[in-house]
Amino acid sequence: MRLSAMNQRTLLKSAAVFLIAYLALLALSLQFGHRYVELLLPIYHWEIGWLTPDYRILSLGLQDNRGEEVIALNLQLMHYIVVEEHVLSPGGNISSSTLAGHALQDAVLMLSLLAAWPTRRFYKRLLLLAGAVPVLLLVEMLDIPLMLLGSMDDLILSRVAPDASSFLVYWMHFLDGGGRLALSIVGALLVVVFGRLWFSSPAMPRQNVL
Repeated sequence: MRLSAMNQRTLLKSAAVFLIAYLALLALSLQFGHRYVELLLPIYHWEIGWLTPDYRILSLGLQDNRGEEVIALNLQLMHYIVVEEHVLSPGGNISSSTLAGHALQDAVLMLSLLAAWPTRRFYKRLLLLAGAVPVLLLVEMLDIPLMLLGSMDDLILSRVAPDASSFLVYWMHFLDGGGRLALSIVGALLVVVFGRLWFSSPAMPRQNVL
């Protein structure tokens, strides 16, 4: 009974911390979210350039779309390519966009989960949040750039081969269908797992395990 009561208190405390952290981060994202996205744009630019060697990036940045802030991408085809037995000539431009809020959603949810994760020491929570940076970056790279490219792929295929699809199109639908939420949760869990492995390593005292 005592263990059950302790578990309930821990659960309620974690839920309360999650709610507070989520609301606080949401407020910060509304105020400073565009700056966060601007920091990610060079990474998005590099990734998209690496994934699309046949295209040249004409523009990638934040735009206002009817009152909503979006991340917009504009590519130009530089070489002849074949898509589903159709030859596409160089020179054509293609654009896509996605809500900037999607990038903010990844950060807000993942960091809120880590802020609420039960730990024995406050400094461990800070270490979890610090350790979340590279994992969060990975989540962002699996989200926005692939979402933009998936939207472009979908547009191209709808013109030349309406019945065809591609991995990027499937991934785009996965993200829109709840995959973005899943990525953030999995990212938070990975940070916790890495934290447990770190704190349980021979170099760390046993009492410091999460």
